[in-house]
Amino acid sequence: MLPLEIWASPEPTVARIDSATIRDQAAETGWSTRAGDVDRIADLGVGGCRFPVLWEHVAPHDPNVRDFRTQRAGIARLHERGVEPIVTLLHHGSGPRYTDLLDSAFPQLFAEYAAAAARELPGVRRWTPINEPLTTARFSTLYGVWYPNRRDDTAFGRALVHETLATLYAMERIRALEPAAELVVTEDLQRFTAADAAVEPYVHFLRERALLSIELIAGRVVPGHALYAYLVERCGVSAGELDAIAAHSVRPALVAFNHYVHSERYIFTGSDDTVGDVPAVYVAGEPSPRAEPLLRSAGHRLALPLALGEVHIDAPEAERVRWLAQHAADLEALRADGCDVRAVGVWAAFGMVDWHSLLRERSQAAEDGIYTFAGPTGIPQPTRVAAAVRTLVRGERIDDDDVTGWWERPTRLRTPGQLAAMQAAGWSEGRHLRARPAFA
Repeated sequence: MLPLEIWASPEPTVARIDSATIRDQAAETGWSTRAGDVDRIADLGVGGCRFPVLWEHVAPHDPNVRDFRTQRAGIARLHERGVEPIVTLLHHGSGPRYTDLLDSAFPQLFAEYAAAAARELPGVRRWTPINEPLTTARFSTLYGVWYPNRRDDTAFGRALVHETLATLYAMERIRALEPAAELVVTEDLQRFTAADAAVEPYVHFLRERALLSIELIAGRVVPGHALYAYLVERCGVSAGELDAIAAHSVRPALVAFNHYVHSERYIFTGSDDTVGDVPAVYVAGEPSPRAEPLLRSAGHRLALPLALGEVHIDAPEAERVRWLAQHAADLEALRADGCDVRAVGVWAAFGMVDWHSLLRERSQAAEDGIYTFAGPTGIPQPTRVAAAVRTLVRGERIDDDDVTGWWERPTRLRTPGQLAAMQAAGWSEGRHLRARPAFA
């Protein structure tokens, strides 16, 4: 078995929050303009970097006017330093302002951009056309968090179809220029607990939906698939569209799941008979979040090579080291059992900001990553996570034996009712860990 690949990557999201507001994490963290960040990643000794070549940066105003100079220089430097780029073309975005997820022209416009990127960046082997397509569609068209701020199944189905077709057309155009190009799909690694019998059918649906984007890309959503009828009958996706997706399908070379503490959910029937949905990590009796059982289940279902593409948590640096150590240990246990797990990606190399509100609030709630969050004018400094990454690169075990993470301490716990009350009051998830709780 090949050694586990170690990646380190910046948080580059460009999210259109509403029709007038865009949040650019690459700019807000300093990645877009700060010299030396590519070398800081290479200095860790890692083998790979999920590198943003984002549509909104390269062709912001006109689909035919593109400037790849900054991205080309960064990728060239990665190659010089022996780090393989995994190029991302859209990261939680809906594209430049001349298009969006519900635009019928979106797939072809994106494919044209992907073709231009392949021409400008010869020699790139691994591509992630669209990061977390299911998650982006959920936030944008089911929850109303990001543009186009919809909350309906029809918009969700349309967005997911457009993202899928865009990914498939993009890979066709890229492979016309780079026949050996590989597709690396990224998606959120989710878990759902049903607290009572009334929510069990909904939880079963959520478990199926968690893999929908990957199975669409791989051409598996055909008559007989568990969500085929949902897409056709509830979301208004035509059978012809699903046939076209299956006809253009691409087998991913790697599925890189991103595991976050709030991606594990506890679903319950509330006191008013509505469905409650809160982070499982804060509920007594729920296990502390771990990637191993979730990846094992996904690997059994998908039968595709797997990775963890983003490992990050908002916590003091010693606890961030423990989070990374737990994930690395989970991957090694899976590999020892014969699971085809190939990489771990340490995320938010230069931190992130305002993710507690999914970028909707400008409160400058900064999180450190491998390096400290320095903003657009500061100089990032290595944290203990940087040393832990170098330990993984050497093939050694991270020493976290004397650390307990906040996700393991009983002080985190609340009842589902208390958590639902916090949501109703507008508290961001996990805020009770940082402030004196009003819902103790």
